[in-house]
Amino acid sequence: MRQVLISLILALIAAPAWAQTVQQLDWCSSPHASADQRIAGCTARIQSGQEAAAILAEDDNSRGLAYDGNGLRDQAIADYTQAIAVKPNYAEAYDNRGADYGRKGLYDQVIADYTKAIALEPDDARAYNNRGNAFAGKGRYDQAIADFTQAIALKTDYARAYCNRGAVYVRTPI
Repeated sequence: MRQVLISLILALIAAPAWAQTVQQLDWCSSPHASADQRIAGCTARIQSGQEAAAILAEDDNSRGLAYDGNGLRDQAIADYTQAIAVKPNYAEAYDNRGADYGRKGLYDQVIADYTKAIALEPDDARAYNNRGNAFAGKGRYDQAIADFTQAIALKTDYARAYCNRGAVYVRTPI
């Protein structure tokens, strides 16, 4: 009887901790969690050793987005790189890593990542637009215009691509 009572007490004590852990794990994919909560939740899920490879890639990508939200670009890039290592056809991770490379001004890496994202999802107008920005940043205006034009062809109401293409036209010598 004493052992049953001790087990019951331990279960009641552990229940709040277990609930906190479940809540913390849910933070990883919650749009309502703060960046710090998402980092903690994703870290807990990644370290649990209980996630399938595809889920781990999503957890790494989610944590990368949270790091990016906190301005921690290198940590974000590391997480996107890990997501890609686990799931090489993960276009979203290439897209996100390309965005952070862009924020760091690393245009060659941006172009490589968006080229891969486009190969995986050829109808992604945003990837063409973002790669066009990288080409423009390198002064490769003809390639930038081609990418902006392709983005517009894929999404005819893509105002940002129109603006970006117009800005490059202004920079391009006649």
